[in-house]
Amino acid sequence: MSPRMWFTLVLRTLGAYQVLTGLSTFVTALNVYLGWYEGSATALAFINHAVESIVIGALLVVCAAKFSALLVPPLPATSVEPPNEASANV
Repeated sequence: MSPRMWFTLVLRTLGAYQVLTGLSTFVTALNVYLGWYEGSATALAFINHAVESIVIGALLVVCAAKFSALLVPPLPATSVEPPNEASANV
């Protein structure tokens, strides 16, 4: 795999992790709303954080190829030279 493909894979993995983290934060927001969790943050603060995590994760998963094309330079083209008769006789 080329470096660009590896970078795309890493971006998609981070995006999937962000989506899962956002879904977990929704559960925390529900716990705050139901009163099972007492802290200084409100349920809307957790929902705000969850939405941001899911949006960032979805962008990373969907646009990973575009981001990696923008950030990672392509590999130089390698030219395969046809066999030369002069070099074959050496």
